[in-house]
Amino acid sequence: MKNPKSINLLQVFVQILQSLLTASYLGAYRYYTLGPIKRIRDHQDINSRAELIKALVDFRCIKEEELSFVAKAAALSAAAVIGVFSWPTTERTVWAAKMLWNWSFFMSTFSLVGSAPTRLLQHLPNDANMTYDEQHLPNEANMKYNQRQFKIALNLFLQPSEQHGNSTDSNAANRHICRRMLWVWQCPAMLMSYSWIFFLLGYALHVLSPVFDRSQAEVSSTMAMVTIGGCALLLLNFAFCAGMCQYRLQDKGLREWVWDFLSGNEGEKKKDEDAEVKDLA
Repeated sequence: MKNPKSINLLQVFVQILQSLLTASYLGAYRYYTLGPIKRIRDHQDINSRAELIKALVDFRCIKEEELSFVAKAAALSAAAVIGVFSWPTTERTVWAAKMLWNWSFFMSTFSLVGSAPTRLLQHLPNDANMTYDEQHLPNEANMKYNQRQFKIALNLFLQPSEQHGNSTDSNAANRHICRRMLWVWQCPAMLMSYSWIFFLLGYALHVLSPVFDRSQAEVSSTMAMVTIGGCALLLLNFAFCAGMCQYRLQDKGLREWVWDFLSGNEGEKKKDEDAEVKDLA
């Protein structure tokens, strides 16, 4: 039998690792994907059909907004890589920079062509005024949503029901978030984010070419170090501003906020606070 303490430590380690891997787009991941899917999971019961429809509509709207931004950012990243390869100095840059630029181009391209989430959105309701009717035929024109459509919609976010075939709502109400579908929904944003990271890393190596081989670059190593130093200051300033904005929104100490941010508990506490405000209203 496994030790509960070791299981808890493993869960915390997995959450911290996940936060580190998604650090470059963590805010967008929680706002556009994880948070809305948690609201869908919380309203999967048969007595919460109206709230579930609203949660599905909200997810469709917010995901369409994200995918639109991701497509533009990925296209800009791909164009930046194509433009870089037209520079004459790239012929003499280090091989690692070219490798990173190629990876950046591949990731931005697959972020653009990975249209699976866009197709899945067509199976979700697009109007919060739609009602639940178990008998009607699937037809959005009459503003109703039947049991089969609900089942398809929930399958896009939650794990399959334990009982196959004709499963009832009572046993389907305990379904958890499917990590594989969570990966599918966040994949375009992840690829776009990593494409920009690899592009900037490749550019940093290109500027630092004199440090690796002075005979293969015309720019002095001093100029390269000054350029990288200026870029590092910009990155520190960006991290400071983003961190301060997020920290000032929390009514807690700095250590507690950093721990909640890394362990993923910040989103859960924010959801509880929103529920309390809604109850008071």
